[in-house]
Amino acid sequence: MQKKVICERIVALVAQTTDLTVEDILSTQKRADIVDARYLAVYAMLQQGVTLYYVAEFMNMTQRNVYHIQEHFDERKVYGNPALERYYNTLLKAMKQF
Repeated sequence: MQKKVICERIVALVAQTTDLTVEDILSTQKRADIVDARYLAVYAMLQQGVTLYYVAEFMNMTQRNVYHIQEHFDERKVYGNPALERYYNTLLKAMKQF
C-alpha cells in the first residue's frame, strides 16, 4: 500500500475516532484535543512504517516535530488527555483491517 494512502486512511480514522475533521487534524491549531489527535495520527503513521520524513511532509510539520511526537507520545498518553489511550486502542483495532 502506498504511503499516501496509509496516511490518508489514518488521518480519516483518527478524525472519525476523535469526532474532529481531517482539516482540524492537518491544521496548525493548538487546541488540546486537536493536538492529541495530531499526535495520534503521527504516531500511528510511524507505527505503520511510514518514514519520519514522509510523515513530516504529509502533516506539513518539521521532521523535528515528528521526532518529538514519536519520543513523547507515551508521556502524553499518561499525563495528557485520559481519552487518548482509548482513542489509541480504537485506532489500533481499526488499523488491523489495513
